[in-house]
Amino acid sequence: MNAHMFRFCSPFIRRDHTQRGLYLVEVAIGLAVIGLLTAMALKSQEVIEQYRQGQFVTRVQTLVTQLDTHRQTWGRWPGDCNRDGLIDPAFNSTDTLPALDYAIPTSLTPAVSSDATYSLGNTCPLTTLTPFGTSNVAYNELRLAGLVRSGETNRKAGDHGLGGQMHLGTLDVNSGTAYLEDKYNALVLTEVPIVAARRLAVAINGQDGSASNRHRVRRSTSLGSFDPAWTASGETELNRITVVVLFDRIPP
Repeated sequence: MNAHMFRFCSPFIRRDHTQRGLYLVEVAIGLAVIGLLTAMALKSQEVIEQYRQGQFVTRVQTLVTQLDTHRQTWGRWPGDCNRDGLIDPAFNSTDTLPALDYAIPTSLTPAVSSDATYSLGNTCPLTTLTPFGTSNVAYNELRLAGLVRSGETNRKAGDHGLGGQMHLGTLDVNSGTAYLEDKYNALVLTEVPIVAARRLAVAINGQDGSASNRHRVRRSTSLGSFDPAWTASGETELNRITVVVLFDRIPP
């Protein structure tokens, strides 16, 4: 190539190099934008999850407050039909947690007796104070006292917001004994992510230690005993567990 031809082609060579450089800059900018959008999306998901966990803690604390308000106003816990200090449904290691009703009760009436077939809207019997073994009675009594919205279903009232339910009843830590001292009022929370359970423990216990079998918020697999650690072998903080909130007395 002579000098004349080189001078003729060199502008095109420089232009090709310039275009290639601009293309690489555009790619770099595009990748940076994609990375920024991905980071923003992940951060947004984290914020949403933090909000949901905060709402979960608030719902549980609100229900505990409603229980105590009922006790102070009516002289007994809601669902404690025989007035022995214990909410009547009894949890044990073989129980399947009772499902709460979907329907909205049109009226709240005292059950004829504890032996009657449970119907939506039943509250504790007026005269027959034998225990009535269903979590619905406790929620109905909270509604009767004006502590739960009248137009809200039991399932909605018992929804803790993270995919599970809040069940009210009695936990027997020494199954088979007849001693009231071995039985404890409990709020049983199903399908709770471990990370949310530990956040609830901080809110109610005032601390979040490694042990999950002490204080008021505990992990339980059998509903007859408590697990020693929040995260078992092979689990992550996202695993879902059953949580027990002992809002009255707590076992030694």
